[in-house]
Amino acid sequence: MTAPATEVQMDMTAAAQVQVDRFGTGLLQTTISAVEGGGFVWTRYPGPLAPAPFSAANPEPDARLAAIGTAGGARLVPGLPRGEARIYHVAGEQSVAGHLLREGLHPDLEPALRGMGCALAALHALTPSYDRPPSTSRGLVRIDDWLKGRALQVRAAQAGAVLRERLGPARWSTLRAWSARAVEDGDVVLAHGAPGLGSLVLDPSSGVAELLIGEDLCATPWYADLGWVIGEIVELTWQLGGEPRLWQRLTDALVDGYGRDLGAEWNHMAAVRIALHLHDYTAYVGWNPSEVERYASFLGFLIDL
Repeated sequence: MTAPATEVQMDMTAAAQVQVDRFGTGLLQTTISAVEGGGFVWTRYPGPLAPAPFSAANPEPDARLAAIGTAGGARLVPGLPRGEARIYHVAGEQSVAGHLLREGLHPDLEPALRGMGCALAALHALTPSYDRPPSTSRGLVRIDDWLKGRALQVRAAQAGAVLRERLGPARWSTLRAWSARAVEDGDVVLAHGAPGLGSLVLDPSSGVAELLIGEDLCATPWYADLGWVIGEIVELTWQLGGEPRLWQRLTDALVDGYGRDLGAEWNHMAAVRIALHLHDYTAYVGWNPSEVERYASFLGFLIDL
């Protein structure tokens, strides 16, 4: 007889562990531990300044997410709740974001992005249950509040004022409209809510990618999830440089796996995601006026496309 998935995961997390990494911000904290016998446990919990807790865990949707299996080279890994934290047992120690920041572009990452697209498509195809999650993601709430002048931290309000001045009234209004659309659009799917590359863990031996899910599970438009990932790739392309064609291959792999692209409006959600990163860095890491200026210039470029 096969033990329930939650029991197996609890057994794994109860095994001897050795911490190998710990990092975080005022928004999110992460601890990674190696498990005796193989694999890693990722423990993630809200940072001390997080404005909202993780989305409530629910065994019914979590079981449906885990049952999706490996979709095109990636699988969804729901977190096991432990107090305010979530526990994930995965095969890898490093996320795709970590690979990109430490080692740069590599062709081996393309299958991970393709698998991520497949996994998001499978997620979005699920029919939301009766007890469905919140109607928008925590990230979209943060960016929408910020653009409406409701920043919770003084330094985030300062950054918003600088960004608004540098973008000018027309661009600022456009960015606000793109954010509001994602929040108010009633055509929703069961969505990840924050499918960042830092939540996509790569197993170096099998190449299978594991997408941590549950902290931001919500009902939002399909394009919010896809645009979140594309926005991160666009931002990394700008920040890290390198051959644009190789970065584009990551986006192409994601879209190929998902089976649908954002069309001519790809820059809308990309700009919203990058603006959210600017907010989160300022609010939960630190105030850096020169970075706000740089981001304002790049966001202006994206909005004008």
